[in-house]
Amino acid sequence: MPDKFRCFVFQSLLVGLSLVFLAGCQQSQKKNGAIGLYVDAIALSDGNDPNQAIDKLQQAVAKKPDFALAWSLMGNIYLRQEKYPEGANAFQKATEINPWSFEDYRGLGRAYSLMNDNAASAKAFAKACQLDPQSTEVWCGAAGSYYKLGDYEAALKYGQSAQELNPSDIEVAKLLGDIYTARKDNEMAIDSYKKALQIDGNDPNIMFSLAVAYLQSDKFDPAKQVLQAVVVLQPNNSEAWRYLGFVCLKLREVDMATTDYEKAVQLNPDDWRAHKGLGVAYMMKYQTLKSFDNPEADNYKNQALIHWGKSLDLNPAQNNLLKLYRKYVK
Repeated sequence: MPDKFRCFVFQSLLVGLSLVFLAGCQQSQKKNGAIGLYVDAIALSDGNDPNQAIDKLQQAVAKKPDFALAWSLMGNIYLRQEKYPEGANAFQKATEINPWSFEDYRGLGRAYSLMNDNAASAKAFAKACQLDPQSTEVWCGAAGSYYKLGDYEAALKYGQSAQELNPSDIEVAKLLGDIYTARKDNEMAIDSYKKALQIDGNDPNIMFSLAVAYLQSDKFDPAKQVLQAVVVLQPNNSEAWRYLGFVCLKLREVDMATTDYEKAVQLNPDDWRAHKGLGVAYMMKYQTLKSFDNPEADNYKNQALIHWGKSLDLNPAQNNLLKLYRKYVK
């Protein structure tokens, strides 16, 4: 081989190797640039500068679109900023790149749940359950999403699994109570709410749910006791006062029912159910006094009609009450 040709081959090979080396360096710089931006974003996020962190992360994924960690961090920052659609989009990107990431499916479930997209959140949480069967949070998340969808069978399955993992989780016990209530399994609902109160005996919201379960089981005395405890803790809870009035009517404690309904109406003048119940209480007092020819009977009748009229104004779609109102208004 002539020396001139040999020199040409050598020079060509050298140029080729140089080009490959330069391309590798550029690719490495591109990768390292994305990683550097990601590291900067972590520091900015920890330093409570989320907008700058997001900017860095967007630059990072522009350089390296398959950078799952950057998408994941972006999703978490968006959730902290309450930018739920943006968070869902970021977590969706992360799960597409890394379909085995429990954290990203959990984040995706949270984002969709906060957006009230219950079908999407149920799907994401269910996938997270497969990836980490030991996480009570995602089992509970799936149960809650299915509950909101009205799929009580699936909700019960996931809720029971969550309780098996953590029997002392108050949120799981409360959720199971809600699921059983929706299924009209009142005894199981009562048991679940009682378990929740054993964990936290001063939660008026759980007490109220327990009282409703008692009412659905026609257990009026325990319902009354629980509702009385609720209004002690929440004296401005108009709904609890209304339910208490209803319970007292069922127990034929008309004077107490009147007082309770009056409190409910005072707290919420636009509660048509409270006005209706108060009207019933006044009418029962009217009928009792009328049987004794008490001259004050008509005052209670008039009060009953006033509150029934108000109830009908607030909710005209009460045919039975309208008939009753017309019967006594003459």
